[in-house]
Amino acid sequence: MTNQLQSRLKEIAKENGGNRALCEKSGISERTFANWLAGSSEPKIIGISAIAHAAGVTVDWLVNGSKPKKPLGTHLDEAFNMVHVPVIGRELRVDVSNEAERLVLQNHMPFSKTFLEERLGHQQFDQLCLFRVQGDSMDPTLSHGDYLLVDRAQRRLHDGIYAFIFNDQINIKRVINIVGGVEIISDNQALYPPFHITNVDMQRVYVIGRALWVGKNIP
Repeated sequence: MTNQLQSRLKEIAKENGGNRALCEKSGISERTFANWLAGSSEPKIIGISAIAHAAGVTVDWLVNGSKPKKPLGTHLDEAFNMVHVPVIGRELRVDVSNEAERLVLQNHMPFSKTFLEERLGHQQFDQLCLFRVQGDSMDPTLSHGDYLLVDRAQRRLHDGIYAFIFNDQINIKRVINIVGGVEIISDNQALYPPFHITNVDMQRVYVIGRALWVGKNIP
């Protein structure tokens, strides 16, 4: 087993609370996992798959270091200087309980790497995703059919527009921090009044990420 694979196994174990926590989640014995880390035994594909699934990373990344690391990550095409960003559907999976795993990949949309670098000011693309706006609740900022670029690395709520799961739905709204919780604002306030989510109810909120950019048609 390569040193790189051992390093990635250690990396995901640390990210998931240590060897024991990851092994309990994956069903792999701690002794077997320790042998992998020591290089005294080679993991079989079924073990690699179980560990990757439990850690929420792709098998390709775990085995080869290939991007994306996360299943919903971007794909980089170096030959054409393009970044293929995943487009996430608005319907959630119902067969899993982990909120992150409920997101459904529809396809990928290519972006110029240079464009993203200029817009974002950095080269970290792995956590980007796109949503297609539905409805008129965020008019005129976001209109029906617009594509919204979201950074899943920015999950801590500051004032801004976020994609989040609440009440079993994906919401794209403006979030304002207030005492005792957050205020959820639709920019089309004439039709959609704001509402509050208290700190108690925040445990039912899964923040997908912060909105960075919108692509829209000119009316």
